[in-house]
Parts: sequence; structure tokens; C-alpha cells
Amino acid sequence: MKTRDVDRLIFFLVCSTSLWCTAVIASASEGKATQVIKLWPKDAASQGTQGMGTPKPDRGDGHIRLTNITTPSLRYFPAPDREQPAPAVILCPGGGYVSLVTTKMTPVEHRLNVHVISEFILIYRAPKKLQDAFQYVQRAVRMVRSRASEWNLDPERIGIMGSSAGGHLAARVSTGFGIQTYQEVDELDRVSCKPDFTVLLYPAYMNKGDSLSQEFTVSNALSPTLIVSAKDDKGFFPGSVVYAKALKEAGASVRVHFFEKGGHGFTLRPKEYPLSTWPDLCLQWFRDNDLIQEEAKP
Repeated sequence: MKTRDVDRLIFFLVCSTSLWCTAVIASASEGKATQVIKLWPKDAASQGTQGMGTPKPDRGDGHIRLTNITTPSLRYFPAPDREQPAPAVILCPGGGYVSLVTTKMTPVEHRLNVHVISEFILIYRAPKKLQDAFQYVQRAVRMVRSRASEWNLDPERIGIMGSSAGGHLAARVSTGFGIQTYQEVDELDRVSCKPDFTVLLYPAYMNKGDSLSQEFTVSNALSPTLIVSAKDDKGFFPGSVVYAKALKEAGASVRVHFFEKGGHGFTLRPKEYPLSTWPDLCLQWFRDNDLIQEEAKP
């Protein structure tokens, strides 16, 4: 494993066990400050770390899986300094709603950051509390949009990206932005939680047979959606097809990239070609939707 990747793994271990509210630390590998922000006022009022997540033992694949999460938070990675407000993406890790595989999102965060996009990794509740997770992602979108001026973000370019179970969660807020999942707790909850764009990577739990899962209500009011999946992801690929079809029939904007090989849980740099082109295809979709204009910095 490269030194930079080891640094990032250590960084997330530290984040998950020792930070609170708007605590700020510097990542040695990136040389920049990263905030950890608790989502709810009652949690932010405490300086404790209880419920921030416990790393599970490594399965031998080099990935960190957090569990025992009861205090949801955002890990903030600001875009490089720029005069104009940056777009932002909230990243939802997968893990079957049992744990969060945060380290599959960190390479995505870095790739987007190079393209002058700010990122937030959502640490939502695990193990399974599906309705709680839906509340957390709504609150996360509202928080990022409400604090856009503070973080030099464009409030009209706040999107969501999720993988596996995180893809299911991203689709829920993309389609269910009008559903009230919790009672208003402060003025932040008066801000829209509708993402301006949605990216789903090998999303899970999208269908029941040939039908769309009942928690999704699609219409032409949905923001643009990109779906990236592999056809040999036999457990979950059919859901990508069903969801894409439902969006198209509703008149919503959707683009798909379905690859023959790749399975479930592919990373930013899969070895298989043409699956390995998916990050560039995603960035092109961003450009086509006027979400980014700049080419990557050297």
C-alpha cells in the first residue's frame, strides 16, 4: 500500500474515535484542514466521542469498516482555494447498513477534490436503522446547503453520490426530498434537502423483482442522475436497470454506464477495462451538466 493511502487510513481511524463537532485536524498526506461536523444540535453541544463509530478488524482487503455509529457526522474536504464558489458532493459509503466502508470513498474524494469539488463523507447510523439514515442524509444536504457561503460552495450545485447501500440512501434523498422524516429542530431544517445531482455506484436494494422498491417515488422533477454498475453484480445489477427505466419513463434526466464485468464494490481504479474508465465518464457527466468547468490540476 502506498504511503499516502496508509496516511489516509490512519487519518480516518483518528477521525472516527477522537473528533467532535467542528474539531479541526490536519491531514499529513494532504496538508490541509478537515472538519468533522456533527449533524444534530444535541450532539454538537457535547464534546464527547460516544457513538462516532468503531473500526472493525481489517478483513484483509485494506478497507476500514465503521460500526456502532449512533452520532451522525460529516467529514469535510474543502476544494483547493478558489475565488468562485465550488460545487459540493456528499459521499455516502456502502456497507449494507451494518457498517460503513469509508475507505472506498476516500480515493473518490481525492479525485473529485483535484477537480475543484468540495466533498463531505456522510457517517450515518449503522447497524441497520434505515429510517434514521434517511433522516441523516436529508439533514446533511440541508446543512451543506445552508452553510454554503461559509464554506465557499455553490448552493445550487450540491449533489449526492453513494455506493452500494449508500447508493440506495442517495437515491432515497434524491426521490424523497419532499418527505418529512423528522420534526424541525432549527432554522437549518427550512432549507431544501433536494440534491442538485445524484451519482449511484453499484446501488443496492433498488428493486423488488421487476418492480421499483416502494420507498422510491420518481417524477420528472428529479435532478439529473448518473448510474454506474456492472452486469455481473448479479445480486444488485437488476435494480440499476429497474431504477433507470423508472426514471426514463417518468421523464427524469438519467445516464447509465453498465459494464459487462466488475462485480459489486469496485473501486476508483478497477483493473478491468472498460470498467476502469468509469471515473472519467463520471467527470464528463459533471461537465455535461455544467457542474464543473475546470480540467484537473497537475
